[in-house]
Amino acid sequence: MHSDSRVHMVESAAALISAHGAHAASFSLVLKNSGAPRGSIYHHFPEGKRQLTEEAMRLASSRVLEYQRQLIATTPLEVLNHFIALWRSVVVASDGARGCAIAGVAVDADSPSDSLIDVAAEIFRSWTSLLKEQLIATGSDEDNAAALAVTTLAALEGALILCRSERNVIPLDTVAAQLRRLAT
Repeated sequence: MHSDSRVHMVESAAALISAHGAHAASFSLVLKNSGAPRGSIYHHFPEGKRQLTEEAMRLASSRVLEYQRQLIATTPLEVLNHFIALWRSVVVASDGARGCAIAGVAVDADSPSDSLIDVAAEIFRSWTSLLKEQLIATGSDEDNAAALAVTTLAALEGALILCRSERNVIPLDTVAAQLRRLAT
């Protein structure tokens, strides 16, 4: 039960951040959505909201990396299609209400010196690194793979913001079509 409450709180925080940004993921909403007892917040997260937010970011990142690592691709296009499909499923399942929890924290950071910005940068680097590795493994040269990985992440993060504001998947589909052209 002890660890279940903790896991549910981290999952709840990640979901709230992806839908509303880091500032909106208050302890009271995390407790309400997770069903955890009120006293458990400071028991599980003695460093407070920053610790909970970082753990939510790391959980979201591990899920993205796990999903992308499941891919067995033979072409760069398959690599991109798999990554795009993940984010498309997030947008479609939420009717455009959810995006990337990491971006939700990066955008809400109070200052450039906020330590959560460093966590976001580390996570984004891990995603682009994996995409680059997969693109190279499927035939892209190293320079093109590096550029395409960064372009893909940047374009999709922007598309997720547009999807959220428009409450539909059309911006992501438009960006995805352009990214696919770059992969061929």
